[in-house]
Amino acid sequence: MRTVDVSHKFETLRTSRAYGRIRLKPETLQLIKEKKLPKGDLVEVTKLAGIYGAKRTGDILPFCHPIAFDFASVEVRLNEDSVEVFSEVRGVARTGYEMEALTAVATALLNVYDMCKGLDDTMVIEEIRLLEKSGGKSDWKKDLSGVKVSILSVSEDLKKTALSYLNDLGAVEDTDGRILFLIGEDTDLEERLTHLECVISFYDFTRNPSCVVSPVKVGRDREGRLVVVLPPSRERISSFFETFGGVLGKLV
Repeated sequence: MRTVDVSHKFETLRTSRAYGRIRLKPETLQLIKEKKLPKGDLVEVTKLAGIYGAKRTGDILPFCHPIAFDFASVEVRLNEDSVEVFSEVRGVARTGYEMEALTAVATALLNVYDMCKGLDDTMVIEEIRLLEKSGGKSDWKKDLSGVKVSILSVSEDLKKTALSYLNDLGAVEDTDGRILFLIGEDTDLEERLTHLECVISFYDFTRNPSCVVSPVKVGRDREGRLVVVLPPSRERISSFFETFGGVLGKLV
């Protein structure tokens, strides 16, 4: 058994929001509103319980990465016959905060159950669901469905590695491709996409400082074709496509 490897992912600002509801007797809700429960102020304690739950998500779920977050909030809404809980968790990380937001809601609802169980034996937790997540690859990734690509490589094995990733993105190999990949070879570029090159170089450096001697080059040739120059390394090729492959679709 093992966790999912997220070491190749970029740290981005990610946000997740979740929702849950527990149904109670109207008379129980009235006691909550009047703050007359034996265990105290349900609303404030439920908010704290939800935030504690978010913090402990990695300890509860064995395959959930224990990641720090920068912001967490839990809101409680009292209705005539139910309590609704809303959570939001936000931070900069390599993976998202879906489980933290959901655990916050689940813990908050369990707290409601705990604080009311001596008064209400009809309680039912009816719903826990994710409302929204943002900041992950799905927000900026675009596949290469139908896009023709050309690959020139000093090694047939390295070409097969790159082509495997490109096929997964939906690209089709063609000698007259809209994107040219040069592996272990170089060429003069009419235009350098220096902003993207800097991001790639920074990412590569954080993984392996020796990468600075063989940076990835991205630009356009005289015909306007997108050109990507990759070092002759299976590790570097894999790292590039796993992290930046989805960006290429935005550049074609």
